[in-house]
Amino acid sequence: MTLPPADLARLLHDAQEGPHYSVRAALALADGQPSPRIAALAAGLTARKRALWADIAAATRTPPPPDDAGLTRLAAWEVEAAAALTAEHLRQRVGGRSVGELLLEHAREALWTAGQMAAHASRVRMA
Repeated sequence: MTLPPADLARLLHDAQEGPHYSVRAALALADGQPSPRIAALAAGLTARKRALWADIAAATRTPPPPDDAGLTRLAAWEVEAAAALTAEHLRQRVGGRSVGELLLEHAREALWTAGQMAAHASRVRMA
């Protein structure tokens, strides 16, 4: 089952910007400067977004992600990019898997990462 591009874009948006269970919501839990673990999770997610979308761009001949975008701007870009994909784009293969499958898995990964960030944000750090 492949979701339409608009639905995938919505899932990616909600994973990043949703009011409760999202990357943005998890980062909001971090009081003050985020812990090094949260920063590492955010950097890792940013790198994976960039790599995934570079592969998708190569397979679908669509624009690659902006090189200078951080996590927030990259996530906003990816929502627009996902919405602009066609059904044919979603069927393209990247590493043996369809673009649609990869994007659905990526939305899950963003939510998992948000959960990890929230878990680390709620821990009390001792000096």
